[in-house]
Amino acid sequence: MANRQYKDSVFRKLFHNKRELASLYQAIRPEDDIFAKDIKLTTLRNVFTDSQRNDLSFLWKQRVVVLMEHQSTWNENIPLRMLPYADHVYSKIIKIIEAQKAMYQEALVKIPTPKFYMLYNGRPQQKFREELKLSDAFAEKDGDLEIRVHVIDISYNEKNEILQSCEPLYGYSYLVHLIQEYKKESGDDDVAIAKAIDDCKKAGILTNFLAKNGKEVIDMFRLKWNIKDAKKYWMEEAHENGKVEGEINGKVESARSLMETLHCTKEKAMELLKIPAELQPKILAML
Repeated sequence: MANRQYKDSVFRKLFHNKRELASLYQAIRPEDDIFAKDIKLTTLRNVFTDSQRNDLSFLWKQRVVVLMEHQSTWNENIPLRMLPYADHVYSKIIKIIEAQKAMYQEALVKIPTPKFYMLYNGRPQQKFREELKLSDAFAEKDGDLEIRVHVIDISYNEKNEILQSCEPLYGYSYLVHLIQEYKKESGDDDVAIAKAIDDCKKAGILTNFLAKNGKEVIDMFRLKWNIKDAKKYWMEEAHENGKVEGEINGKVESARSLMETLHCTKEKAMELLKIPAELQPKILAML
């Protein structure tokens, strides 16, 4: 089991570095000239607590950029997840630019322009949407708030242009791809992770990063896949619990009906309904 101190993802560990981050943002925005010296990291530590931290935020000139890697199945709710993140980021930025007092003055306070990106590294999509909007989730269509998230496919493919234009992103995507492929072969997380990292080192991919952070990278990937397995188990368990709960509620209603119709005791009603012994204490408490 992975060491629980590793809450950052490998993606965040790799790109929480101005040089690598500049390379990544340059690939996303080829029309701009992105230099590491112009980047100020604003990444938050504790906004998302349900899984590993796979988000990055930074200031670039007059722009605040939020990047979120998504490595699971397609999720339409990313803009909704961005909403509290945006609140936290701008609270931090307002302090950085010392705009707290100015907000209460008459003159308009200028703030950095927000840009939100989801870097999708999950299963291939037949209909790949390039933009997700918060307003798509509104119960009514005349809401006064919007968040647009630009979706960028970073899944491994030799023809993926954004990977070709950013060496560390290419290396990261390739590493994840290898782990997934080796896991299909062996069914063992540890074997897949170790083999993929070894292959990357031999191929000269992410060499310095893996040499410096190899043990931590292994633990991060272990935790990632354990979280995925745990979530699957929790969902299955919740489904089963829901089925049992529904069965119990049905038996309670049936027992009450028999008690009223036949004027019998709780115990007799359960006997007539042939309620399993393991369910009887809970049903008795509810009658």
